[in-house]
Amino acid sequence: MSINFNEYSLEDLKQIQKDLEKTIKNKAKEAKKTALQQIHNIANEHGLDLDDLLDGLKNPTPRKNTVAPKYQNPENTTETWTGRGRKPKWVEAALANGKSLDDLAI
Repeated sequence: MSINFNEYSLEDLKQIQKDLEKTIKNKAKEAKKTALQQIHNIANEHGLDLDDLLDGLKNPTPRKNTVAPKYQNPENTTETWTGRGRKPKWVEAALANGKSLDDLAI
């Protein structure tokens, strides 16, 4: 199929674009609905409930990779730093006072 778009005015082309976007959106919605119905049918054929199968997959809890702290403020032991990211102010202050990171290591 070949369409010569040069024959259309700018206004016509913009309307065609709007109509195409709407049609594409509707076709995608229909395809999703059809696929979901097919999946439900397959699950039902096997005696399964799709919602039970997908339970826990809808909003999985993201894993947080925690990193053990490598450095500790000797003046306030509740302040720690993993060595990643920006240096906390207490680390910068200690380094400015002549200490090294080895002095702050846990």
